[in-house]
Amino acid sequence: MARHAKWREVAEDLRRRIEAGEFNVKTGRAQLPKELDLQGHYDASRNTVRDALRWLADQRVVETEAGKGTFVLFRPEPFHVTLSARRLIPGEENEITVPGGGEGVDYSKDASVQGRVPFDTEPRVEVQFASGQVAHWLGLPPESQVVLRHQTRSIEDKPWSLQTSYYPLEFVTKGAVKLLEAKDIPQGVVAYLGETDLKITQAGYHDEINVRPPNPAEADFFGLPETGSVPVYETFRTAYDQHGNAFRFTVTIWPSDRNRLHYNVGRVPPRVIDEPGQASSEG
Repeated sequence: MARHAKWREVAEDLRRRIEAGEFNVKTGRAQLPKELDLQGHYDASRNTVRDALRWLADQRVVETEAGKGTFVLFRPEPFHVTLSARRLIPGEENEITVPGGGEGVDYSKDASVQGRVPFDTEPRVEVQFASGQVAHWLGLPPESQVVLRHQTRSIEDKPWSLQTSYYPLEFVTKGAVKLLEAKDIPQGVVAYLGETDLKITQAGYHDEINVRPPNPAEADFFGLPETGSVPVYETFRTAYDQHGNAFRFTVTIWPSDRNRLHYNVGRVPPRVIDEPGQASSEG
């Protein structure tokens, strides 16, 4: 059997070491040794090492950034997220639905079906004047203040999404005081608002989805290449109550290398709805 060229042997051994987790780090991005160190380790020429790294880059195993080095590309098992509403108690005359959107009971259900372990940080809460975009979607007058609830969601200790939800500050003065508490609301904020004097019930929502390169902070947080070769999905959701009034605006950042976003509309088989990413098509 013909022996592989030297560069291929170096590339295959580097891939083996990468898959074994040799270059993993607790925080930040896994980085390969410098080219000079690789030359010494493999007793190889500069061109041999560069050919090996180029081949690994073509295989989407690593990415080289000028002046910084060669980094291992994160190749996780994708997490399937249901963004459309899902029936919580199917079959009843007045079906109860959860809103979807990668949060609360719906997010936990998606994780459970896929055998994944989710983790949510406690929310970070602040009050700000609404930006033009937020005021527009919430139908607020200029100079209105809003409550922001920021939260990070992880799967198996790896960051998977960043989410910020905006609520009119007047909700707090009308009884929804937990919006200002920097801790999770177990039943979900939507359900909580329905329990307060506001009596809000989510009747619908409008989504916009944008795809763009990550900004530097997002690339650093998610461990993404700074070149923008791995884009992020940016979802904008405006939730509407039973009276047609907007009551929440949510922005979520989803790295495309680890998330698959699902929508179910109309009559979709229950197995597809209940097992995102698991159900196979019928032959």
